[in-house]
Amino acid sequence: MNTRENTLAAIRYQSPAFVPLFDGTVWDAVQLGGNYKAENWTDDWGTVWQMTEGDMVPVDVTHPLEDLSRLDHYQRPDPWHLTWTEDDQRHFESLDREQMLIGGLHVKFLAERLACLMGLDNFLLSMYEEPERLQELINFIVEYNTVCIRRLVDLGIDTLHISEDLGMQHSLMMSPEMFRQFLLPAYERMFDEPLQRGVLIDFHTCGHVQEIVPDLAAVGVSILNPVQATANDQQVIKAAVMGKTALLGGINSTIVLDGTPDEVRAEVVRAFSILKDRGGWLAGPDQVVPGAPEDNLKALWDTCRELAPY
Repeated sequence: MNTRENTLAAIRYQSPAFVPLFDGTVWDAVQLGGNYKAENWTDDWGTVWQMTEGDMVPVDVTHPLEDLSRLDHYQRPDPWHLTWTEDDQRHFESLDREQMLIGGLHVKFLAERLACLMGLDNFLLSMYEEPERLQELINFIVEYNTVCIRRLVDLGIDTLHISEDLGMQHSLMMSPEMFRQFLLPAYERMFDEPLQRGVLIDFHTCGHVQEIVPDLAAVGVSILNPVQATANDQQVIKAAVMGKTALLGGINSTIVLDGTPDEVRAEVVRAFSILKDRGGWLAGPDQVVPGAPEDNLKALWDTCRELAPY
């Protein structure tokens, strides 16, 4: 198997030859212009973003729908305003589809988009205080995202990558019941077309999410990442998704950043002992690790390669 074939076999629980390593060789991704920028800017939704020195991602600082009464007069963005240029197409066609999966990236998907539009506290409170207005906004975001997803799928992507942080360190940001009432039906609507067209859904959510992992598997999530080691019981998650949803990540990034090489090796062994079984895992840190010591990165990937073969 080449890398692409082996990665697909792992995701589908179809006897991969080795655990794929999420080290930059598994997939590449493109996005529609204007969906996300790592800079100071105002997006089409009216959210103002600021990025200070040392930040990895911009922070939303102005929320155009802090008060949902503004929804009546809100200028709703056009998903066709996002760009796809000739240069984008040339870049897309230059990607190595023989060896890698090619994804379409859609950042700030639904819960994240609501938090950016309303502010996180206002979004969470609206589930109780203004459920009908919140549902109206969710319906529009679903319509918008559906167009964006179709545009990406029409390009011929293999995977749809979405960002949707739902967890804190020890719990979900909302109750599982509220998640199932407001978000899960929307995911099912948005995932229907890409799944029918053979596109894999890669769902990113940091934090504690183990109570809703079976729900995500039930609506067709193909890959769940990053399976944060310090926030979840990874054995519970592995058992819940076995044969249904692949996992990506799971190696404690704090140890990669701050531990010793021996501690990194021990952490990799721990993750492999839980997550390698019967496929369904792409190995990597559970967060990005900028500035990690070179000796730790070497220990990470060397140990992964030693343990990867089935």
